[in-house]
Amino acid sequence: MDDAATRDIAERLRTGFAGRLDIGELLGVGGFAAVFRARDPLLGRDVAVKVLNPALVQGRGADRLLDEARLIAATEHPHIVPLYEVNRQGDLVSFVMRYFPAGSLAGRLEREGALQPAMVVRLGIEVADALAAAHARGVVHLDVKPDNILLDAEGHAAVTDFGIARLIGSGEAAMPGVVSGTPHYMSPEQVAGDRVDGRADVYALGVVLYEVATGRRPVTGTSAPEIMANQVSAAPAPLARVAPELPAALADVITRALAKDPAARWQSAADMAAALRQAGATDRLLAPREVRSRTRRQWYRRTAILASGLLVGVIGAVWLAVKVWRMMYAGERPAIDAMAPRIPADLIDSAITLGSLTPVDTVVYVFAPAGKGMTDAFIVTTREMVASVGGTTRRYSVDRDYSVSLRLNPDGGFLVISDTATGVADTIYRTMTGQEQRVLMQALSTTVKTTGK
Repeated sequence: MDDAATRDIAERLRTGFAGRLDIGELLGVGGFAAVFRARDPLLGRDVAVKVLNPALVQGRGADRLLDEARLIAATEHPHIVPLYEVNRQGDLVSFVMRYFPAGSLAGRLEREGALQPAMVVRLGIEVADALAAAHARGVVHLDVKPDNILLDAEGHAAVTDFGIARLIGSGEAAMPGVVSGTPHYMSPEQVAGDRVDGRADVYALGVVLYEVATGRRPVTGTSAPEIMANQVSAAPAPLARVAPELPAALADVITRALAKDPAARWQSAADMAAALRQAGATDRLLAPREVRSRTRRQWYRRTAILASGLLVGVIGAVWLAVKVWRMMYAGERPAIDAMAPRIPADLIDSAITLGSLTPVDTVVYVFAPAGKGMTDAFIVTTREMVASVGGTTRRYSVDRDYSVSLRLNPDGGFLVISDTATGVADTIYRTMTGQEQRVLMQALSTTVKTTGK
């Protein structure tokens, strides 16, 4: 629309809305519509009034647009620009809508360029949710682009301009060969004039997210016909090359949305929204560089933990070994440590006198702790083990199943003889030194084996 047509529309609006809306400045104008800012004096709020090009609403076109407006108004989705009112004055069809002072996504891209991945995901989810709601009502947008995505003060998206949408299943919508939309955002089937469904909007949203994530459009050309031809045949530059730090999960969602074949895309806007939610998970919303860095940090951390554990284990094992070694060599040596055939005859005679042995016993080994004599001796013969403690003698026949164990702790060692059949255990010595236990352990490793233990 030229300036004269826009001024004429503005005057007609002022007349039509007299007393209800104060028509203000022109916010934007295009081939399809002009948008004015207006003030609702009764509610004390600003609104946007969108007026369609009268040439588009001749004949049944106006009726179809009004039908679509009713469907969108009934959707009441938080990310679809709400319609407050629809008016028809002859060939002048206008929509009174919520006013977004932050402007459109196109304006933000012009000011800031590519946005952060988290914002790309959020915008994608909000727009996909809005499209899914419209598709559920039977409306395909067919002109999803940054200019038709408005932003509120917090940067949340709301989709507008369903003015060229077609009702799925209506006779006019199904007519092949009808081409409408914006070349940079048109799906291949839309360009070809084929029948379209919600997957055309999925493709357009993929184009928008590619642009938002990279600052450039995936398909370009020097003219509208060339751009439309490239939509059918030219593959976009891979996101891994254009934006190497874009999270891989997000890049995969966008790439699938841009498939030339509708069957290879997300099969619905709802599916795409779900995929974007998964891609927006904290652990997936990392740039490849961050993933590599995190992987290295995790490897370093695991390696450090493992190395620390091994080091602690080695230190603990060394400490324990040193402690045991020190205990084993601590204290005095035993008073008696004699292995046959070097057992002095006077030791055997003394044991016979004390009643620990009989003249027919064959002695294999004699042991007594430091400061003790035969009254506290431990004697191994071929028939039995004899323990004399404080003058009391205990005998353990080799015909029974006895186990001999030596236990060492920092306070002293123990010699324990257990009857494995009954579980009864006798503690022979309670104050053995480490040296005494080491000597006795070495001797028993031979004598117990010799006596069948």
